[in-house]
Amino acid sequence: MIQQDEYIAKEAFTFPLFCLVCLASFIYWGCTEGWHVGAIVGTLFFGIITLIYIFKYLQFGCDFLRIDADGIEIKDWSKNTTLNWSEIKKCEVYYRTSASPTLFERDLFIVAKSDNKHEQHIFVSLSGKYCRDKSVKEAIERFGGKDVYDCQSSHRQYKYLVGILLVALIGIALIFIISIIRDV
Repeated sequence: MIQQDEYIAKEAFTFPLFCLVCLASFIYWGCTEGWHVGAIVGTLFFGIITLIYIFKYLQFGCDFLRIDADGIEIKDWSKNTTLNWSEIKKCEVYYRTSASPTLFERDLFIVAKSDNKHEQHIFVSLSGKYCRDKSVKEAIERFGGKDVYDCQSSHRQYKYLVGILLVALIGIALIFIISIIRDV
């Protein structure tokens, strides 16, 4: 959400709500049809995840990404990181493959300047936040300047993602066509 003096991307509650709904459905299944192994395992699994999220929100609050005139502030669980614009060499939106149900995770990749020869690389997950890549890019260019955001690398990442999704879509279409031809 872009305001006049800052941009804030807050944590999305999609996954915790999904876990809560799954927990409720497993409890309902266990209460109505008896506590079979599936109901017990599902209740325990989603119950533990739900308890972890409840603890996180009560203890640490919600995660966020704030971009303003001073720099970028990142809150992830109990860790707060603040980077001033003078400490940031470049930023880009980065797509990486993931083992989670989403095939790709969106990250804000930040290269921080350092006193020694090694650069510090910081990955901020954008997948679990209410934000769009375009909004993050506009906020970085507005507050940090156009030289901070690396448009070329972000565009290459986007083309890479589109290429992989296109290949997957063509593969699914070919499998579908082959299965139709075999049935005829």
